[in-house]
Formats: sequence, C-alpha cells, structure tokens
Amino acid sequence: MKSREMTILTLLGLAMLGFATLGCNKDTTQRDVSKAQQKLENAQQNTADATRDAQRDIANQQALPPEHVANKPVTPDMEARQQNIADAQQNANQKIADAQEKERAAAAELKTKEQNFQATQERDRFVKQAEQKLADYDKRIDELKEQASNSQGANKDAITRQIDSVKSARDRAQRALNDLKSADLAAWKNHQDHVRMAFQELDTSVKNVK
Repeated sequence: MKSREMTILTLLGLAMLGFATLGCNKDTTQRDVSKAQQKLENAQQNTADATRDAQRDIANQQALPPEHVANKPVTPDMEARQQNIADAQQNANQKIADAQEKERAAAAELKTKEQNFQATQERDRFVKQAEQKLADYDKRIDELKEQASNSQGANKDAITRQIDSVKSARDRAQRALNDLKSADLAAWKNHQDHVRMAFQELDTSVKNVK
C-alpha cells in the first residue's frame, strides 16, 4: 500500500513538473532532448539490472540448504528459510519499483523536452519570418522617404505624414513581436494573432501611401 501511494505521489509530481517546465521561458535545444533520451536509456538499463539482480537474489536464497540459514533462537530452520526468501522477494520488489519510478520520471522528462523543443522550433520559425518582414518593410519605408524627398509642396507633406503613419505601425508591429519573444514558451501562441494583426495594419498602412 505504501509503495502504491508513493507511486501515485510520484506521478502527480511528474505531471506538475511537466506543466512547470513547459511554461518555462528557457529555450529547449536538440542537445537537451538528447540528454533526456540518454537519461531514459540509463534508467531503462537500471530497471533491467534491478530485475536481474532481484531474480538472482531470490534464486540464491531458494538454493540455500536449511542448515546454512541463520536461525533465531526459537525459529525452526524451515520457517527461517521461508522468511528469508520472503524478505528477499520483498526487497527485490522494492528495488524494481524504485527503478521503475525513476524510469517513468525519465520518460516524462524526455516527453517534456521533446514538446518544448518542438515549440521552440515553431516559435523561432515564426519569429524569423516576422523579422524578415520587418526588414522588408524597413526597405519600403526608405523607398517612401526617397519618394518624399523627390516630391514638392502639398504632395511631399502628404507623403511625409503617411510615412509617419507607416513608421508608427511598424513600431507597433515590433512591440507585438517583442512581446511574443519574451512570452513563456507555453504561451507564445497566445501572442501570434496580435502579431499578425499588427503586421496586417502595417501592410495596409504601406499600401495606403500614394
């Protein structure tokens, strides 16, 4: 019963750890995933070793003749031998259970690392595309400034005001992107629509320049 309660508590702890890790702002790399994979493989090997050692310990106890068993003062040889076998079985079960718990923890950690790595890559692709768009808009703003410098009178004033509007929209798009980049990894998608709307506004502002 105690072992079962420990297992339940361990699983609950792993679930909470998974949520906490996913919400972390720290980027997850392929190296992090590889390290978690190696940790799981080590834990799996430890489980296999614990199972093998447990079977060996039980077999050794079962193979002992009654006269080789240390007796308590009033305990018959056979009862002592059976008790030793039962104790060996209990110890073996506990060692295997401990190894399995560590293996489950390693598997949960690997799953979280894989999820975080996938989210990191997806976010970074989105940010890279957005930054490239900003660079393209900056070039367009420079072109509009050149256009304004070659204009005169009211036309020049109108283009200049429109350029100011474009620059304001550009700044809002940059702030939206910065908010996304600084958000927790688990929450970055909540900022995606905000960034897209800001870029749509910027695009419209550029197209409205006559």
